[in-house]
Amino acid sequence: MYRAVRLAALALASALILPASAAQAKGGACLPDYPHGAHCHVWTGKVTQVDDGDTLDASVPGDGLGGILRVRIIGIQAMELTSYRAARRAGDCHAIDATNRLEQLVRRSKGKIRVSALYTGSRSRGRRLRSVAVRRGKHWRDVGRILVSEGLALWWPGIAEDASNARYSVLSQKAAVAHKGLFAPDACGIGPNQGHPIGLWAQWDADGNDRDDVNGEYVKIRNYDVNNWLPLSGWYLRDSGLRRYTFPPGSAIPPNSSVTVYAGMGEDAGTDFYWGLGAPVFENASKANPDIGDGAYLFDPRGNIRASMIYPCKVACSNPAKGSIAMSVQPKKDEYISLTNTGGAPIDLEPYVLKSPPYSYEFAQGTVLGPGQMIRVHTQGDPTEDTATDRYWGMDKQILDNSGDVAELDAYNDVEIACTAYGSKSC
Repeated sequence: MYRAVRLAALALASALILPASAAQAKGGACLPDYPHGAHCHVWTGKVTQVDDGDTLDASVPGDGLGGILRVRIIGIQAMELTSYRAARRAGDCHAIDATNRLEQLVRRSKGKIRVSALYTGSRSRGRRLRSVAVRRGKHWRDVGRILVSEGLALWWPGIAEDASNARYSVLSQKAAVAHKGLFAPDACGIGPNQGHPIGLWAQWDADGNDRDDVNGEYVKIRNYDVNNWLPLSGWYLRDSGLRRYTFPPGSAIPPNSSVTVYAGMGEDAGTDFYWGLGAPVFENASKANPDIGDGAYLFDPRGNIRASMIYPCKVACSNPAKGSIAMSVQPKKDEYISLTNTGGAPIDLEPYVLKSPPYSYEFAQGTVLGPGQMIRVHTQGDPTEDTATDRYWGMDKQILDNSGDVAELDAYNDVEIACTAYGSKSC
């Protein structure tokens, strides 16, 4: 609903605020080297200055009321500069690399750019949101594609300006798998505890309306080393936007354990930390809109990404648990969902989430299902009475529809591991 309202508002803004620019714009592919995608309003212009890895100033006749426009490139998030003067650039690791690369692409194009947008009124912090392409020979080349492919920028999913989402999500995941740019674990120098085995997953969809349950979104970070602690002082967590949580002094993950960073308000205690945000941090993926998504990224103090998760998964999506879990449901009286390990190896269930939409159940640390073992998750009951074979969701009412419903076990990156359905529903 929120996305639909925003789209309508942007469409109205395009119609009412900038009729001149819409009239003067040509129509064409939003991404010139992806002609089968969405069509946009298109202008051409000339760059006067590259500000950083995702922002530039340009003269774009017809787009607006004249003068120099500040353009924010759609779909990408470069690391931040702290000093913007060309001769004295400084900032986060990779920020200068991204800025220099964008500057190089613009220079090779002799400053000429093609800009496009689905909605002429699209803005981000006062800057025009536009896809940008540079000239190479007779062809326009999409700048966002280049920077994301080279790992010089994170995928920054657009809500209204979403024409690049499908393409950039794939390219970003390919860069992550190949350890390019930002995703090289030691590109910014050897960080603390280099090589330490770390896992990360994000719960990006709280039960019900995410805005009513900000702490229903969280990120878990797992220390897979069975002998050594993982100190986190000065490490930081962020999404694809500018929202960042820095771990306070003394933070650490015990051996073979995990910590949780909740998105909302709270007081840090033990293995629980709170981002302190007043609104949800992650975009929700769905089968109806598989091209929206987001990412969670853990940086060490040097600026290396040491663990990450981009969702929904579109590259290298195999999972060792897939095909090794059998599910069944009991929808009446004592409601429960059962999981049975049909494989030959133990399965740690902590990195997976049990869903019966719109509800989800998080498995506690240490929930391991041995070969041939079964566990029942009862939708009601007190979680403090959990046993090795029976877990209690803690719902105050039955949640499975007797006429038909679906239950599924997913990895947090939206890879389906197992599913069962009955009645009028199907997987």
